[in-house]
Amino acid sequence: MKTQYSPKLRETDDNTLVGIRGYLYYFQDMATGHMHTFGKGNDTIPDDYGICWMYTKYKIHLERESDFNPIELETWIEKTRFPGVIHQALEISRGGEILARGRLESCLVDIASKRLAKPDAIEFPTDVFEDRHADVAPFVKLPKTTDGMEYAYTHTVKYTDLDRNRHMTNLRYVGLLMDAFDSDFYHKNIMTDFELHYISQCYEGEEIKIYRKNTPDGWLVSCAHQDGGVAAAAIIGVRERNTL
Repeated sequence: MKTQYSPKLRETDDNTLVGIRGYLYYFQDMATGHMHTFGKGNDTIPDDYGICWMYTKYKIHLERESDFNPIELETWIEKTRFPGVIHQALEISRGGEILARGRLESCLVDIASKRLAKPDAIEFPTDVFEDRHADVAPFVKLPKTTDGMEYAYTHTVKYTDLDRNRHMTNLRYVGLLMDAFDSDFYHKNIMTDFELHYISQCYEGEEIKIYRKNTPDGWLVSCAHQDGGVAAAAIIGVRERNTL
């Protein structure tokens, strides 16, 4: 699926440019819109089948931030050797120049039993998979503990954090994890890579703690429940702004 889009001020960072956070909004819009075009989106399958899509991983690489000039968005479903797992690829470009590339991993969950479901449980079409892959590295393995990490701050899950399934919506974690750093960090650095893994759900009223740690692969940032279990973890790659 391809579309043209004009970036909006609400999607920009404080430099009035769209970066990874804004691009991830486009990613979700394209992924959900693509599923909607053939009737298998989260707007219909919970009522039709009692099943919903659960996003498990995001990965995005930024080449360049965007101003307000129109951009091109393209998404497709990659062939994968993992049964029951869907990989949606995304490319953001302008005039043939790639601005960002990414991949979303998702699976189907039976709402009542909270167990994984297979694509044929929602009569998912078999002719939508493309033998074409996003030019991004494979997903990496992220730790499920906060051992050795530095505490950053605490967030209480509120109403505006929630989605239809009554847990914290997936892109809300992006801002929470980014807020492990202050504005001075982002004025000096640009995020070039962001890989986010969802491990367990956060619910209204929970106090969740954000941790960070600098590693050779980038900044590891995690969101943890009160019992210490990790709800989500991300690895964030940055580069000094004057070197990009």
